[in-house]
Amino acid sequence: MNNFFRLLILVSIISGCDQKPSEKSIDQKAVDTLVQHSLNNMVDIHGGNFMMGDFGPLVGEKLPLTGNDDDKDLHKVTLSDFAMGKYKVTYKEYDEYTEINGFEKITPLTRWVTRYPKIRAPYMPAVVSWQQAKDYCQWLGEMSEKNIDLPTEAQWEYAARNRGEYVIFATDNGDYQSGKNLANSDQKVELSGNYAFNYTIGKFPPTPLGLYDMAGNGVDWMNDWYAEGYYSKSPEMNPPCPDSGQYKVIRGYLGGGGPFTNQTVYRQFVKPDPTDKETGIVPIYNFRCVKINNITKI
Repeated sequence: MNNFFRLLILVSIISGCDQKPSEKSIDQKAVDTLVQHSLNNMVDIHGGNFMMGDFGPLVGEKLPLTGNDDDKDLHKVTLSDFAMGKYKVTYKEYDEYTEINGFEKITPLTRWVTRYPKIRAPYMPAVVSWQQAKDYCQWLGEMSEKNIDLPTEAQWEYAARNRGEYVIFATDNGDYQSGKNLANSDQKVELSGNYAFNYTIGKFPPTPLGLYDMAGNGVDWMNDWYAEGYYSKSPEMNPPCPDSGQYKVIRGYLGGGGPFTNQTVYRQFVKPDPTDKETGIVPIYNFRCVKINNITKI
């Protein structure tokens, strides 16, 4: 072997040893499989207009649905077409994403995982911070060359209410039927080990639009910064999120309150990274992604 080829081999070996995981060629087949799986699991939702907020005064006994002040400015919202993940993103999907990109595998639950190992099972909703959720959705968008992000608060409520109908609970029939269309305490313990935690996705019937676990199974991160009085000044067409804030909006079921806090119009908020130094993130903070052509980047 002449000296020229020896030099080429030596350079190749040195380059390979110095190469960092993030610089290595990604597994394109794994990328394509995850992206296509994610797109296939999205439900197309035709846009339209609806009255966003506590619609209690418009129906039934004409009484408010919640005791909160931040949802009382009922206002008209018009949304463009979008698609939403029918399921929350699972640990299986998130682990594939981290492996593809050479990221550290998420282990935000520390003490909880030791005590309740079921909560880190592949088809449990992935428990992440707001930024981790947003990064995942935007990565899907980059890989698919589509506009994918976290849902806005308006998109989530519109979808949960079956395109803005006067639906109080995001279940198969709009009713709250513990044990039948969302898990009761015993079922949660069986599925996750603890009645206060997430449980396996897709165990109960979907909403009429085909969305699973929009009620009763933890909360979804929204793109929005939380602003208490935002409803009073929100623009009508594809309302963008507030520019800044201290907390991020979450929608779904945070825990406690039973039917009251499971309502489609119930607003909640939390720090973007709700990690506890000792326990990690409590296993209720999840997410799903949306795809839309003209969503405002945040």
